[in-house]
Amino acid sequence: MLLDKSMQERKRSGELAPGRPWMIQGYTVWMTNRRRFEPPTDVIELADKIIVVVEIAGMRAHEFNVALNGTQLVISGTRERPMLQNAAYHQVEINYGEFRVELTFTWNLSSNGVTAAYRDGFLQVELPRMPENRIHVVGEDEEPHE
Repeated sequence: MLLDKSMQERKRSGELAPGRPWMIQGYTVWMTNRRRFEPPTDVIELADKIIVVVEIAGMRAHEFNVALNGTQLVISGTRERPMLQNAAYHQVEINYGEFRVELTFTWNLSSNGVTAAYRDGFLQVELPRMPENRIHVVGEDEEPHE
């Protein structure tokens, strides 16, 4: 038996509600509902695109919300904790709940051709860069190009 008798009684009475620590065989476990977390995110710049990779295992592709508003990319969703009946958690390090990644870019991005793919626990979003409008500067000794 992992919980002592007084602990079991407190659990039944609701005193051990989410957001409070549980002491189980020398471990303190914080049980929280809907705690927001930030999954690890990489941003990679290439000449023609920006690649954003978010490490977030245990989800399905349709559970992500991905939006590009101008130069801001927002990735959000909820990773649900699987609830096991009569389980005693001895170590809890994996984050569950709501998450939101907000990135604002200084590069001009094109909303055409944006792709997002979820494979092997990684969400990868590719954002095409808009070509820069470069202006050729003509010196005194050069003729303008037409």
